[in-house]
Amino acid sequence: MRIDSLREVPDIDLETDICIVGSGPAGLTIAAELAGTPWRVLVLESGGRLRDPDIDQLNDIENVGAARARPHRDARNRVLGGSSDTWSGRCGYLDEIDFACRPWVPGSGWPIRAEEVRPYLDRAAGHIGIGNGSGFNDDSFWELSGRPRPPGDVDAGLLRPYFWQISKDPADPFDAKRFGAHVAATAAANVRVVVGATVTHIDTDPLGTRVESLEVTGDDLRRRTVRAGRVVLAAGGIENARLLLASRRVVPHGVGNRNDLVGRYLMDHRCGAVGAFDTTTSAAVRDRFGKYVVRSPRGTHTFLHGLALSERVQRAEGLLHCALWIQETPADDDPWDALKRMLRGRADRHDARVVLGNPGLLLAGARRRWIQRAGLPHRLAGVELRCMVEQRPDRDSRITLADHDDRLGTPVARIDWRTSALEDATVRRAAELAVREFARLGYATPVLSDWARTGSTAPVRLTDWAHPTGTTRMSADPRHGVVDPGCRVHGVDNLYVAGSSVFPTNGHVNPTLTILALAVRLADTLATGSGPLRTPPARAS
Repeated sequence: MRIDSLREVPDIDLETDICIVGSGPAGLTIAAELAGTPWRVLVLESGGRLRDPDIDQLNDIENVGAARARPHRDARNRVLGGSSDTWSGRCGYLDEIDFACRPWVPGSGWPIRAEEVRPYLDRAAGHIGIGNGSGFNDDSFWELSGRPRPPGDVDAGLLRPYFWQISKDPADPFDAKRFGAHVAATAAANVRVVVGATVTHIDTDPLGTRVESLEVTGDDLRRRTVRAGRVVLAAGGIENARLLLASRRVVPHGVGNRNDLVGRYLMDHRCGAVGAFDTTTSAAVRDRFGKYVVRSPRGTHTFLHGLALSERVQRAEGLLHCALWIQETPADDDPWDALKRMLRGRADRHDARVVLGNPGLLLAGARRRWIQRAGLPHRLAGVELRCMVEQRPDRDSRITLADHDDRLGTPVARIDWRTSALEDATVRRAAELAVREFARLGYATPVLSDWARTGSTAPVRLTDWAHPTGTTRMSADPRHGVVDPGCRVHGVDNLYVAGSSVFPTNGHVNPTLTILALAVRLADTLATGSGPLRTPPARAS
């Protein structure tokens, strides 16, 4: 893919067949899937090749709802590669119940089923840096990994085994995939990426039924016009809604917002530590519910073993989906973290001393990694039991526009994120069941925080996890959502949305793998769809 700065692009080159707004994992995956097709593809990225504090200021928000612990500028990345610049790389996929309409969860239910998404997960895996896109949960993991199932089964009627796969960058085995670093090397003569190009308005026909052009503003404050046959918003869960709402010169209520749904149903994942293990007595439970190394045709990949609330408990007790896992916190003098920094050229003298002073722990780690195919043994500062819980969809949890603009003239996003007591009850029940299961299996148990115990009335100490979701939710009926099952904005012929903002519910799992599966699915639609500016030539080589 060719990368240019907006300053370098003649206005005549800002006409294309498909324009993608945002160069994060969703946008770049769609672009990569369209490589070699007849369509001219233009990707617009607000940021540059590297992070810039001045550009980051465009992410400023006005928060009027629940406190958000993650710094909004750090978690929302205006840079080539988008959110992959800071993501942790944890990948998992939604379960069938996450797509279902659940009477005890108002607003739940996707207009597509899990089986319709599943075929795209394996294609998404190739983009995201993992070995398997599906089929690695429950007992299927042990067959996939080629190892016997450990003795003692978890009571699947209460908690089911859940596995997350950790993304690996092709250029750095110790890091998650950073999408921006691979753009220039991606073969795609028909795809052009333009950085420093912030979309500040979507211009439509008088009825708001078709996008005519995009207003794009550079750091020189000059406004340019991009004309495209089809447009995909892939700017993130907050920015997708913000841009639709702010595009009100022709349609006063915002593009795609006839039913006052753009920006509503804002969800995130609430996450945090619910308890702590003793580092000296918890080795066995950390081995069982820890990291596993699996070899696949795509290479060697790491999985994390955790637990998720069973469907039976969710249905019987009217709870949400929730997952728990054991998380180790390495000490400052952990030799494996020091060695990683050395191998990546980021070490100091302290790291060198730590590595040279711990040959035994490094040797044990090498044996565990390459022979036992398990996680590395770290010197630990602590061990936590952590959780991530689904949110109940809430129409009043939403993004609107503040009364002041950013420096490019776009209204700032006002965030009114709301949490619910159902999430609190779900976390407490899941934590209780996890402690019970660890004890039944003969493992050391964590000491739960007082607020995490069933029956506690203390404030729940969970924070958002920078997974804004649901603000352009998918629905078959335009009265209930913003995009249709194909991710096209209801009532707008040539406008699509990619990313977690289309999720009607968010399950317990990190959203990126599902985002990419839906992006691949959308790319198939775009590759065969109608609405180009011109008759396509023969397929590019």
